[in-house]
Amino acid sequence: MRKILPIVLSLSFILLKTNAANFTITNAGLTYTPSTLVVNVGDVVTFNVDFLFHPTIQVSQTSWNNNDPTQVPGGFNFGSGSSGILNITAAMAGTTIYYLCSAHAFSGMKGTISVNVVASVAENRIRNFNFTVFPNPVNSNSQLNISLKKAGKTTIAMYDVNGRMVEQVLDRIMEAGEITIPFRAVHLQKGTYFLLMRTPEGTLKKQILIQ
Repeated sequence: MRKILPIVLSLSFILLKTNAANFTITNAGLTYTPSTLVVNVGDVVTFNVDFLFHPTIQVSQTSWNNNDPTQVPGGFNFGSGSSGILNITAAMAGTTIYYLCSAHAFSGMKGTISVNVVASVAENRIRNFNFTVFPNPVNSNSQLNISLKKAGKTTIAMYDVNGRMVEQVLDRIMEAGEITIPFRAVHLQKGTYFLLMRTPEGTLKKQILIQ
């Protein structure tokens, strides 16, 4: 088993690099575009912003809500001459990155980057259940893929950021295997939501973004 583990970890790293995506955040006046972004571990986010006029810093959620330009410990601080490159690491999985322009936060110049929880190759091999939404952010062509190794009752519910259930996506007895169903959800208000999957084997939560 010890001989296999390095191979699995290497394969996991290769897959992350292969599937990595590059995102660019620009500014139009006092607005970041896009101001909300959903990414995966291994992705790269580049801030193509004039940092001389719009110094961009990572802050806590509380500071973000209060338009307080206090850098979170260990967070990024893109000033004049900065590369503006943010590499999404495994340590960021399942978190939301809050950032703002320290000069124009009170004018609403701020944004968020939500990092999905991405299972590694090793985790996928032992996980008895899983689901993915693609593409995410959700659009009119998004689909929900559900994978089960054991049959049983399966539910997937959608919750808003305040923990209120807004929609029951799935509630049925499912056979082992994979199914793919349409996942539109564009009738809901734009923003961040969470999907919670419950099976006899356990639960799994993932974050999605509706634009």
